[in-house]
Amino acid sequence: MMSRRISLTTAVVLTTVFVLAACAKKAPPPPPQPPAPPPPAVVPPPPPPPPPPPPPPPPPPPRALTEEDIFAQKTLAQLNAERPLGDVTFDYDMSALRDDARATLQRNADYLKRWPTVRVTVEGHADSRGTNEYNLALGERRGASAKDYLISLGIGTDRILATTKGEEEPLCREETEACWAMNRRGHFIITAK
Repeated sequence: MMSRRISLTTAVVLTTVFVLAACAKKAPPPPPQPPAPPPPAVVPPPPPPPPPPPPPPPPPPPRALTEEDIFAQKTLAQLNAERPLGDVTFDYDMSALRDDARATLQRNADYLKRWPTVRVTVEGHADSRGTNEYNLALGERRGASAKDYLISLGIGTDRILATTKGEEEPLCREETEACWAMNRRGHFIITAK
């Protein structure tokens, strides 16, 4: 009986082991682990707004006018009002140039060389003493004297016209030596630029 019991116990144990082994084989495998959920989508923060456009550059400062620009803008009337060319004066009844007249004519020549397109008329004037005919001739000699000196300083003859006004356009109308001295002159007028 004992052996029967052992046999029976052994049979039960073996049956249990087979059943368990068979059950273990028949049991469906556990379902595969679901894949790990994807990491949460990282939504990048919205890009910062673009910087405002830079302000437009300031306009360049106006270009300083050159001497040529200023000269080009002036009218003949403005130039003559500024009197860049000096008048020359003469001694009584003379058309010869004095030293002070030569210095003035040198400055006038420098101006004419600086502005080579300028053309001038030099008017010869006389005081009221003497006849009209004599004073017209004297004014002509005075204008020619100033013109010739400018030519000797290198100014083209085509740029200077000499004319006479005689006693017809005095600067001063008093009958005094000071007034007459003012009227004995070579007067420059810019006629073209």
